[in-house]
Amino acid sequence: MELYHLRTFVAVAEEKHLTRAAERLFTSQPAISAHIKALEETLGVTLFDRTPKGMRLTRVGEELLPRARQALAAASAVMQHAKGLQDELIGSVRIGLNTDARFLRLTALQAALAASFPRLEVSMLTGSTGTNVPAVRVGKLDGAFVTGEIDDPTLSVCYLCDEPLIVAAPTAFREQITSTDVAALARLPWVFTSPDCSHYRAMRVLFEAHCCEPVRTLIANQEDALVEMIRAGVGLGIVRKGVLSADDPQAYELPVTLAPAPLQFVHLKKRDNDPVIRAVVQALCTVWDIDTALDQVREAG
Repeated sequence: MELYHLRTFVAVAEEKHLTRAAERLFTSQPAISAHIKALEETLGVTLFDRTPKGMRLTRVGEELLPRARQALAAASAVMQHAKGLQDELIGSVRIGLNTDARFLRLTALQAALAASFPRLEVSMLTGSTGTNVPAVRVGKLDGAFVTGEIDDPTLSVCYLCDEPLIVAAPTAFREQITSTDVAALARLPWVFTSPDCSHYRAMRVLFEAHCCEPVRTLIANQEDALVEMIRAGVGLGIVRKGVLSADDPQAYELPVTLAPAPLQFVHLKKRDNDPVIRAVVQALCTVWDIDTALDQVREAG
């Protein structure tokens, strides 16, 4: 028994005429007759009495008609639900973070994803630019926030904003810092980041331009650790503007000009059309007020 057999049965029962049922179903009268005959043979019952005035339900047909309508309604509900699922994203996504939640607008990102894709399970995992990029390459992360230019043709990047960078110094160094001469600053202790961090690259550009090398005390890859080391008087460092408050009693900003570093979201190029990736990028579009985030995506390198 096929659904179209039941659909024909209901149409004939309601129209009480083969021709009108055929017109309603956009088919021919012989096809309607064939459907009714096939259904009666399958069920082993007679559904209609053929009369000069048309088709009249038998007692069995009258009893089966409500069930046929229920079956068609149930099939329609299945189709409607399936169509809804075509637009509903179901799955999970792992997003690597490289700095604090407020700057990355994570609360707004979560809200945007939850509103548009309520059945998408989102994991936001702490990391750094240096750890996020290889994690995306090998599939440990679906996408990640990174800072700085990314030179990798296997990755696509979505530009979000420029991060302004500053040189931060411990308040305890005020008496030692009599000028912002870069060569003089290089002779003071510095808290480094790892070479794969954009802050490190900004440091190299600054000192190479003045043909000098800063004194390294230690390496701190997490920005919160870097800031705490600066505030504790371990050394100077390069941080994102705004990380230090203007009235911080333990650290302050030096008037040294640094080029900003781009904040970007990266994912594997081969996943450009992945519904999960497109969902995240579209949410980033909303959160970062990018006209069309998908148009911002480009190959790295």
